[in-house]
Amino acid sequence: MVDPTIHNTTTYLKEIAKGNGQTKFEILILKGLELIHVGKGILRCKLLVTDHVVGEDGSWNAGVITAVMDSIGASAVYSSGGGLHISVDLNSSFYSTAKIHETVEIEARVNGSNGGLKSAVIEIRRETSGEIIATGRLWMAPLSVKAIQNVSTLSKL
Repeated sequence: MVDPTIHNTTTYLKEIAKGNGQTKFEILILKGLELIHVGKGILRCKLLVTDHVVGEDGSWNAGVITAVMDSIGASAVYSSGGGLHISVDLNSSFYSTAKIHETVEIEARVNGSNGGLKSAVIEIRRETSGEIIATGRLWMAPLSVKAIQNVSTLSKL
């Protein structure tokens, strides 16, 4: 039997790759994503750098790279179980960049936990040479949403 969190992660990412994501931003940065492997706490994929995510020089935008690391890292954390989490810290290091129409390989791996917090490491490599483009370290906390019954008693401040 397939683990439901792995199934949900796979379905979610496949829908984004087709352009059916929850937000226009995630569709923009992850459209065309090709899943290689989704397992418990690990995710490997490929992504083609499109003209929508590059700067004037044709290089993949550093902010977009960071957003991709956050999204793929969060997906790996979700696949590890324990429900939804929210990013509380993301450190990224850039060693190179990718150019338009270049394919990159992305791997995110959950590598630890501390109480409810989970940590993931993300690597982005050039597909052709394996050269590291960027790495990230992501910490996520469990997401808990509490409904407020009587909103009228809240202050406007």
